Amino acid sequence: MNLSPTRLSRGVEERRHYLIHRLWTMEYYEDRVGKKTEDMTLSELEQVHINLKCRKARGLN
Repeated sequence: MNLSPTRLSRGVEERRHYLIHRLWTMEYYEDRVGKKTEDMTLSELEQVHINLKCRKARGLN
């Protein structure tokens, strides 16, 4: 059984780390229920990032 990370899993982790750092620069560290960005899935991080960018574009910050 091969347990080495695949290109896909490495890519997912790289994207997760990128989004975590982007969210930190936007001063977003956890959601309303206290879940930290480091504990979020890629899908959750993507959605939060999109929502924050939309709020910023609308001037709601």
